[in-house]
Order: sequence, then structure tokens, then C-alpha cells
Amino acid sequence: MTTSVERVFRTVQTLSPAEQLELIQVISQSLRQHYQQAASATIPEHVKRTAPVSDLEKLAADFWPEDESADAINAYVAEQRQNDRMKDL
Repeated sequence: MTTSVERVFRTVQTLSPAEQLELIQVISQSLRQHYQQAASATIPEHVKRTAPVSDLEKLAADFWPEDESADAINAYVAEQRQNDRMKDL
């Protein structure tokens, strides 16, 4: 803890429990407002308007044959990554 935080903490300990709780609520609200504004400014518009997923089955991939093993999928992904790396050179 920094000395300034320690100083504030010692001062806060002199407050009643109700006042301490009120202080925590005020600080929490201030932080929430600050970070919500900062976060919303950095989130691209298309992400802000994207609806939440309500059915995970809609995201299920059906492009891989059922008779292929997990090892085949892993090998395919590794091969694709290697190809991507080679393109970057």
C-alpha cells in the first residue's frame, strides 16, 4: 500500500460503519461510470450492436466430417497456422 492510500485508510477507519459503506458505494459508482465510459468508447460500433447468443447450437460448426478424429482436426489447424506463418515471411 502506498503512503497516501495508508493515510486515507487510517482516516476512513475513523468513520462509522455506515459511513464506510457509503464511501465504498460512492467509490464503486465512480469507478463503474469511469470504466463504462472508457470501455464504450473503445468498443467498435458493430460489436456494440451485436445481439447476445441465446442458442449455442447456432454456432456449431458442421464443416468437419464426423468420421475424422480430433487428431486430424488438430493436424489441420497446425497446418493452416504454418501456412499463415509462411505467408507472413
